[in-house]
Amino acid sequence: MELDFLPIPLTWVLLAALSVLFYLYCMRPMNMLKKMGIPHPKPLPVIGNMHQTMKTGVWNPDAQVERINKFGAVYGSYMGRTVYITISDPEMLREVFVKQFHKFTNRAPDGQSLNIKPSCRMMTQLVDEDWKNVRSTLSPAFSGGKLKHMSEAMNTCADVLLKNLGKFAEKGESFDSKDLTSGFTTDVIARTAFGLEVDSQGNPEDPFVVYTRKPFAVAFRNPLFWLFFLFPKIMKPILEFFEYSFLDKDVSSFFYNVVDQVMGMRQTEDKAHRHVDFMQLMMNAHKEDDDDDNKEEGTQVQGTKQPLTRDDIVANGFLFFIAGYETTATTMGFLLYNLALHQEAQDKAREEINQVMEGRELVDYEAVNKMSYLEMCIHETLRMYSPASGVVRVVGDEVKMKWLTLKKGMNVMIPILGIHNDPKRWPEPKKFIPERFTKEEREKRDQYDWLPFGAGPRNCIGMRLALMELKVGVARVLRKYRIVPGPDTDIPLKIMKWKQFPTPENGIKLRVELL
Repeated sequence: MELDFLPIPLTWVLLAALSVLFYLYCMRPMNMLKKMGIPHPKPLPVIGNMHQTMKTGVWNPDAQVERINKFGAVYGSYMGRTVYITISDPEMLREVFVKQFHKFTNRAPDGQSLNIKPSCRMMTQLVDEDWKNVRSTLSPAFSGGKLKHMSEAMNTCADVLLKNLGKFAEKGESFDSKDLTSGFTTDVIARTAFGLEVDSQGNPEDPFVVYTRKPFAVAFRNPLFWLFFLFPKIMKPILEFFEYSFLDKDVSSFFYNVVDQVMGMRQTEDKAHRHVDFMQLMMNAHKEDDDDDNKEEGTQVQGTKQPLTRDDIVANGFLFFIAGYETTATTMGFLLYNLALHQEAQDKAREEINQVMEGRELVDYEAVNKMSYLEMCIHETLRMYSPASGVVRVVGDEVKMKWLTLKKGMNVMIPILGIHNDPKRWPEPKKFIPERFTKEEREKRDQYDWLPFGAGPRNCIGMRLALMELKVGVARVLRKYRIVPGPDTDIPLKIMKWKQFPTPENGIKLRVELL
């Protein structure tokens, strides 16, 4: 077919038009970093710099350090058509996390998350005032006053952990540190979150354990994930129309059933015998008063406390579980590994624990707050093996930081692994040196050189609970056992780069000796 007024076929006209549209859609946005004067690796059409990410993986400290050394403390990249500005400059981090936080409130643009319940009601997905209100409602659940009531449950779970370790001590066999710590943290979260007595350490096939350990459907092998990642404006309405969620439906249904059952039981309970756990606190948090020991400089959120819906409770109960058990178990596993390889540090931690516990039976809230050296060991482990490789903040309004001007809608990436392994910040970053976290050393260092929980008002809400859980579990272990490497212990560990959390290829094999 030809047009009367054109000497060429209409097909060629359409192909030319499509080529122009392709360029405008896929290539034009990839000139933005060059115009801004931000150094960046050369992008490819459509995928941007994703091919380089595919090569280096997700959890890769060396790759982050290499990019910072090559491009500087501020550099850019393209994930598909989306621009990311990676910032590791301490002054700029202070602007992002605290000073101009009102312009960096959100973790992801509204167009890059699906409005499908319950996932969209997770605090990690909420934006602006909605996030502030839910955060203000849930924050009291993690106050010191609430944590004091959870120590008994943590110690009960630690009893089972010690019993299991005793079996390996008797046989002289190696155990996988992550397997044991995962059972411990699962039991702790089940009790402190839902008031449920789940014996995942003894029965890994318990339905609660099976469903809560199922991963999100968001996997690199899922083509819909990649399509949504590359073309969010196109895929978002399609996926929402079909109510497609990257969270397995059977997992979602299971948690709705758990929440309904627990809420039903709680409504008939006598107030004097109510549980003190996250579930109960979510149900009545809007009626609670803030505890004054939960206030930390630069981390307060000024929102309106409000009742939570059923969807809110399911979403954040599930979030609390998956974010709590996996990250804490991972950190605890690596902590035991570090202590096994550094017996002097283990002895020093044990000596402190025994001194604090003299005359005490329970490793409670007051006790763990006196274990400063154990905390230093935890902080150093979190520096070396941070569960999060990085955090993202979205520019809510045009912002200026030093020489850099960012426009609304841009994404800022903070490379946690690169910062934690920067030899200028941390000399000999591959070495386990707890003394980096003495009071004197911390005062010398910029507070944004250590970011395993993020920073500012949108830091990890469960940080204090995670640290207490780690201290209780490890303190109980070190009082009774010595952790040592075995013949099958990998030194150093070989970390899988494509996992979301630091995951050793061959596990963390250790041995234990009765003191």
